[in-house]
Amino acid sequence: MSGMAELEHFCGYGGRHVNTVRYHPLRYETLIYSAAAAIIIEDVNDPHKQEFLKGHDNEVSAIDVSLNGKLVASGQMGSLCRKGAVAPVIVWDFENRQRFMEFNGLSHSVLCVNFSPDGRFLVGTGANQMIYVWDVSTGETVYSRRTESPCFLAVWGPMIEAPSGGRYPSYQLCTTYDSLVLVHQMSFDIRSMCYTLSSDAVQFPPSGLQRKHICGLVRDNLLITGTAAGDMCIFSLTGKVFRAALPVCNNGVASLTQAGDVLYVAGGDGRVKALRGHDMHWDSLAENVLESGVVALTASGDGAELVAGTRNGKLWRLLSSDLTATLQAATHTDEVTDIAFGISNDVVCTASRAGEVFLLDLSDYVPRMSILGKTPARTVVMTKTSGEILVGHDDGFLRCWPAGGGASSPTWELQAHRGGITAVRETLDYIATGGNDCSVRFWHRTTRELLATFTNHRKPVADLLVDEGSPHLVHSGSEDKLVVTYDLKANKPLVQHFTQHSNITGLSQRRDREREVVSSSLDGKILFWDVDFADPTGCIDSPGGTVLRLRCCEVSPSGRYIAVGSEDANLYIYDLATCSCIQECHGHSSGVTQVRWSPDQKQIVTAGKDSCVIIWNFFEL
Repeated sequence: MSGMAELEHFCGYGGRHVNTVRYHPLRYETLIYSAAAAIIIEDVNDPHKQEFLKGHDNEVSAIDVSLNGKLVASGQMGSLCRKGAVAPVIVWDFENRQRFMEFNGLSHSVLCVNFSPDGRFLVGTGANQMIYVWDVSTGETVYSRRTESPCFLAVWGPMIEAPSGGRYPSYQLCTTYDSLVLVHQMSFDIRSMCYTLSSDAVQFPPSGLQRKHICGLVRDNLLITGTAAGDMCIFSLTGKVFRAALPVCNNGVASLTQAGDVLYVAGGDGRVKALRGHDMHWDSLAENVLESGVVALTASGDGAELVAGTRNGKLWRLLSSDLTATLQAATHTDEVTDIAFGISNDVVCTASRAGEVFLLDLSDYVPRMSILGKTPARTVVMTKTSGEILVGHDDGFLRCWPAGGGASSPTWELQAHRGGITAVRETLDYIATGGNDCSVRFWHRTTRELLATFTNHRKPVADLLVDEGSPHLVHSGSEDKLVVTYDLKANKPLVQHFTQHSNITGLSQRRDREREVVSSSLDGKILFWDVDFADPTGCIDSPGGTVLRLRCCEVSPSGRYIAVGSEDANLYIYDLATCSCIQECHGHSSGVTQVRWSPDQKQIVTAGKDSCVIIWNFFEL
């Protein structure tokens, strides 16, 4: 008998990049958005239906879908493992979910990608101040230019059919950088047998108009842009002249989209507006204000709904008729630091360096409760009896929240350590905490009085473990290469294990044999410890002779398997019966910070430095 894990769900939108959420133009219930270095294809009515496009090695910063729905283009932040911080643009075959083509030339960050109306050409702009137009059918570069400053907006206008039924239509392309707005005509030159671009600058009033254009679209021969100043600028493409600037929101216009004759505008103040009009005259039809600044807005193909992505990592579904909003998903916006299960298989708690704590319902992946702290949350525990959530923060406070939600302040809080809490565990009788001050402390469960303090470690405490066979024994591990066992009945350290090379990062415990303590370490070794012996009683090395930097570990509820997270962004599953690695799971784009099994062993939840939480289904074969 063996086991296997498969990726079930990816929670990781994050809301860090502008306009990285797109509805599929023809499949009205299909949403395409970025999550760290992955692209998620999701059914908005069934979050369990997710598919993934993986090929980037850093966060995806720009996305577009061709109007015929056959191609998806995505650009990324500058690569961390390739020279020159190159930022490739990948074109995907949507139907086959495969990489179709890759374009290079941009670096540091892709700011914008946009397909021409027929999907033949793709324009891309980067933080290295380059603009490229690529022919998707041949892979050739049609046009490239370095601008005086980065170009954040490149959008296609209507196609112009070739005269007398020719094979090569002309295209109109609009780009902006600084306060300049350029209209390009891309026509086929018979003499050179290739497309060439001619450019004209849009004329502004004599007084000038200093604006940074962030987003835009073309409709009815008008270029409509959203600016960092919070207004909507209108330009006539026929006369290539500025027409109007209309204030619509604060903190910048982040996204524009349209459905039918209605234009939807989203701003950095969380405001979403529905407008109808033309040229210089626009009427407001509806308005809603979301809880955080909007960074992406997209309309479904049938125009019935919108999806908005906000800067606090949430996705909202809005009715296009009145802009009524319902929460679709909530994700962390910074490194996810810890995961905790209670007694239920259906609910998991996650915490992040941004101070967010989510109680996630695994049936629909929508939080039952969310907490936003003022300082980073480092460790979290769901109590087995009282239904409370204990959160350890970087400010040294341990805070207790009711799992039912609705509370605006913690039930109680306790200043437990100087310099932050790194680990928390609890029983019916006591709470154990470890901190950046290298100490391990024990507190009375109800009165929260300090019972004992131990300072055996010389570096911050990495993890704590309450012994399953003897709850009066508690184990701690640290990167100082020590694993210490404390006897609370005797009120003293019982044994101090030391290893020459293994910096301890995580602790768990076997369910079989002598119930040895299991540790993960930065030298890639999984070590087994018995309180009766000073040296490790067993060791599992990294698979394939490689040296992995392991960050976390947990033995499965049955005791047969152990899941380990590594800084190479992978999850490794070992069979303890054979001490061999049975699976290497790829999902995160940067280091795995925590791993937890569900109580019924049917799922594994991992957290990463990429701000993502991944749920894996686990099967025994």
